[in-house]
Amino acid sequence: MAQAITPGIVEQALEVLRAGELIIIPTDTVYGIAADVRDDDAVRALFAAKRRDPAAPLQLLFGRDSEMLARYAGVTPPARKLIEALGPGAWTMIVPARAGWESPALSGGRTVGIRIVPVELVIEIVDRLGAPLAASSANVSGGPSPTTCEEAERQVGVFCALSIDAGPTDQGMDSTVIDLSGSEPRILREGAIDRATIARILGLSQIPVLRSVRP
Repeated sequence: MAQAITPGIVEQALEVLRAGELIIIPTDTVYGIAADVRDDDAVRALFAAKRRDPAAPLQLLFGRDSEMLARYAGVTPPARKLIEALGPGAWTMIVPARAGWESPALSGGRTVGIRIVPVELVIEIVDRLGAPLAASSANVSGGPSPTTCEEAERQVGVFCALSIDAGPTDQGMDSTVIDLSGSEPRILREGAIDRATIARILGLSQIPVLRSVRP
């Protein structure tokens, strides 16, 4: 049963995450399924809940703590420029993973997707947990990305110990995924933030786009 946002919901989420369980959370784009990234078993359970290919890495959700971000990711100058320009928002940036950090969330690779969700509830959960959330959209892989908690519960709710319902998401569209791990930036998925905005911030006339989910 989904829980509304109440004064005690953050503490409840922290208790569930620290116990190695999964939660459904609202973001600005779609509802997500999340685990404490430090708990490898919980991260593996997230892959299983989504029926997600273990070779497909998860993203990490961060909060206000820039030092936490630096412990897990190498924030390149282009990534820093985008973060400063966009702030928390509907973007996911692929950057090098910090040397020495290992997790099933990386799927054996050495890059990591980072995201700062502009939802105070999620930011507070991350900051109080003291670690990022390993996360993905709360759908079975290949299924529709859920814009309501009800849709998320229908797809993966049986695997989650807590679902937080904040009503329909603001954007209703997946985040834009920008790969900044190579020599040239590229957009892997053009979503809520359009390609022209990303190119302008990075000082580029254009930027390669592999896939778009924009209408």
